[in-house]
Amino acid sequence: MPKAKKPFGVDLEEQLATYKTKIEEAKKEAQGKGPDSFDRWTGELEHLLDTYDKARYKLTLLRKGGGDALAELREGFESALGDLKAALRRARSKF
Repeated sequence: MPKAKKPFGVDLEEQLATYKTKIEEAKKEAQGKGPDSFDRWTGELEHLLDTYDKARYKLTLLRKGGGDALAELREGFESALGDLKAALRRARSKF
């Protein structure tokens, strides 16, 4: 039996979920190093969550978009996802 095709955006949603988990892990790691460490990186964590929210919003637009806008919206989402990856990498290196 052939493998069922996933609905549009499911893979992208899974990628976002993975990054949300990584952000939560980074937050726990910062908290585990004590209140001083956590306070020092609160701004960075807030930036990560903001970047995640932007990527999530772009995915919502991508799912609602159609036709000509689809390629442009996908590019915007991929850019936001790339920003999220880079921000997470920078934050984790500081913890």
